[in-house]
Amino acid sequence: MDEYLEQLEIAREFHGEVCGGIAIGTKLAMYGLKLMNMELNTRHKNLIVFLEIDRCMADAIQSVTRATMGKRTLRQTYYGKFAATFYNMDTDEAIRVSDADANKKDKKQETKEEMIERFKITPPEELFKVEKVKVKLNEGQVPGKPHTSTFCSVCGEKVTDGMHKVRSGKPICISCAEGSYYELIE
Repeated sequence: MDEYLEQLEIAREFHGEVCGGIAIGTKLAMYGLKLMNMELNTRHKNLIVFLEIDRCMADAIQSVTRATMGKRTLRQTYYGKFAATFYNMDTDEAIRVSDADANKKDKKQETKEEMIERFKITPPEELFKVEKVKVKLNEGQVPGKPHTSTFCSVCGEKVTDGMHKVRSGKPICISCAEGSYYELIE
């Protein structure tokens, strides 16, 4: 079986269906790993993948790279862009791979099947823009056990890895300091 179709099936199983984001995300993840000289479908402890989108493409990248949020090797940096950065912590090398196709203003309409066939036969160099980048991580962003922890002086909840603010000399979690995505109902 074609390697792209094999990876596409793995992404489909993980995501639940094949759509445009799964089709391009699979190819992008395969190319990113190839450029980093890393094997497909292998958990690489030295690889961190930064996602710039939280749509279907993210599931394809996760399923192909085996990077995960729980292992802190998959990072969501939502910019709304069809791009991901592959960072090798051992070598400090990083590349940002973006979907050149998504950035075209005049795109030809095609069916999902036509898109999959095009991604299957088109060399990745023609589909993606690759940029060498520098990734800066602080100690609290490195995979592994929490490096620090404190308790919010407002809500009392534990906050790890320096993800708090200091107000009047006291730690305060980001949701108490800046507001949250949720509102408590009494």
